[in-house]
Amino acid sequence: MAHAFQKGYQFLDEGGQYMGKMQFSTFGKKIQSELNGVVVNFKLQGVFIHKVIISDENEEELGNIQLRLFGKSTIYLNSGEVYFWKRKNIFNTRWQIIRDLPNTDDDPISIEYQYLYRFVQESGEIELLEESSQSELITLIGFFLGMYFIRQRRKQG
Repeated sequence: MAHAFQKGYQFLDEGGQYMGKMQFSTFGKKIQSELNGVVVNFKLQGVFIHKVIISDENEEELGNIQLRLFGKSTIYLNSGEVYFWKRKNIFNTRWQIIRDLPNTDDDPISIEYQYLYRFVQESGEIELLEESSQSELITLIGFFLGMYFIRQRRKQG
């Protein structure tokens, strides 16, 4: 019964092999995820949530997310890297992570996401466009944000 109020997602490779998961709690403010052995937790802060703390499996803080309205959020990693999450359509079925490069407006798209919902079946694709030592972390952050906004939209009806 402990998992009765959790919504989970699995990450599979193109061959259907398990790569990781993400667990949302219906009533809690903590989301647990894992991809290729990299564990990332998200903790929603505040009554009117505008900030998310990102931590590893030992609860060491890795960074935070400033949630914004109108489909854009900013990700600040403790390493100094900054990324933007941006939705690509009003239906929130496509979104991307963009790496913020200092002193330029030509920021590269790091990851693109596509979400499909058909009746009760959910699926999607994640395309890594830019490899980094933190690819799993960035991938999980982008997926978390997309699903967070989809879940918020569903709650509003």
